[in-house]
Amino acid sequence: MSALFADLSTKTVRIKANKTTLFVVALGCLSVAVPASTSFAADAPGWRWYNDPMLPKKTAPKKTDAPSVTLTRTQTLTPTEQMDWFHRYYQDTLNDAAINSHDAKKVEKAMLLNQYVSNKSSEFGMTFKKVLLDNPELSYTKDRPTEQAARSTYLAAERTKKVRAVRSLAQSGWGLFFVYKGTEEIDQTLAPSVQQFATEHGVELLGITLDGVALPSIIQNRQNEQHINVPFSPALVLVNPGTGEMKPLAYGFISQEDLLGRFLNVATNFAPDF
Repeated sequence: MSALFADLSTKTVRIKANKTTLFVVALGCLSVAVPASTSFAADAPGWRWYNDPMLPKKTAPKKTDAPSVTLTRTQTLTPTEQMDWFHRYYQDTLNDAAINSHDAKKVEKAMLLNQYVSNKSSEFGMTFKKVLLDNPELSYTKDRPTEQAARSTYLAAERTKKVRAVRSLAQSGWGLFFVYKGTEEIDQTLAPSVQQFATEHGVELLGITLDGVALPSIIQNRQNEQHINVPFSPALVLVNPGTGEMKPLAYGFISQEDLLGRFLNVATNFAPDF
């Protein structure tokens, strides 16, 4: 050890003599002073990795492709969507045949489609008849025959129903206002028919002139004097003097048969008759 320090002392003197050799001399001294069995790097935290055993490099696992999944969804078209598609296809086929009228194949395709549509219509008609027989309550003609033999009987029954409605309203206190202009030809033409209707069915009728000209075909007439307002004339208004209710029946010219129907509509509060 004394020799080592003596040697180190000597080298130190040389270092002082020549500063430029500092790094080389110090490194030479350390190589002498440290035994070969000592790992200097083991005591130096920054160098510890140098003496670690060589570890095998970790390889990243290969990415395996996820198995592809194919999803199949079946979508059923609604009846409306099916018909929309068919109408477009049918129209395209007809148009194609019309534009290319020399092409026998395209004309044949259009003819086949026409035949298909005709067959489907016939099939629907036959099924319709079958359903009516299975469900007679669905038939419109069950209560409203269209055959000539039964038509007159049906119309007579309908008229009787309407007449009952008129007389029922009349007995309940309802009457008629005939609002007119005596100078208008259509009002003059309608007046005798209205008076005849009221007389035949026992309905109280009062004519109200808007222009001051009374029509002689109406038995009872009054001046309006702003008592009643109607958007058009001539006008027929159902009136109940007891309650003060007023319900318009018709504007303009109307036949007696149609007027009977209007009375029935009011009597049933416009209930559907089919």
